[in-house]
Amino acid sequence: MRRTAVVLNIILLLFVAYGLTTDGFPTEAKGILFVLLLIVAPLFSVVALFRGTGESWLSLYLRRKALEEKKKIESLTTERKR
Repeated sequence: MRRTAVVLNIILLLFVAYGLTTDGFPTEAKGILFVLLLIVAPLFSVVALFRGTGESWLSLYLRRKALEEKKKIESLTTERKR
């Protein structure tokens, strides 16, 4: 079920991207709001689906990036102390 939801969200994003490339970005406020909603809602749901339970590839990736940044900060602070 999760995979189906992810696939359908990705298909929706591709459909919106295709529509934007063929028809262009809307100029009216209602159209802009609608397109932004069509882009942001599936992105948030895909992230929520991957972060939902246990160890997903997204949570592992984000944790790894956080640890890499922490290591960079620690190495910079030790260089400044010298």
